[in-house]
Amino acid sequence: MTSKLIQVSFLLFTALYFQGCIVGTVVAAPFHVAGAVINTVTPDIVGDSVSATGDVLDTVIPF
Repeated sequence: MTSKLIQVSFLLFTALYFQGCIVGTVVAAPFHVAGAVINTVTPDIVGDSVSATGDVLDTVIPF
């Protein structure tokens, strides 16, 4: 019984460790959406810089 519990715990920890949490993605999502909208009405460099801000936030937030 203990062996099975350890195996399940290890598999769960491994899955969560490699998946990561969704906080960074949620924080970056408005920037990605705004960048896509801005790209339709302004030059691409403006919208791409807004989307890049979202990428930086997604990278910086570790969880």
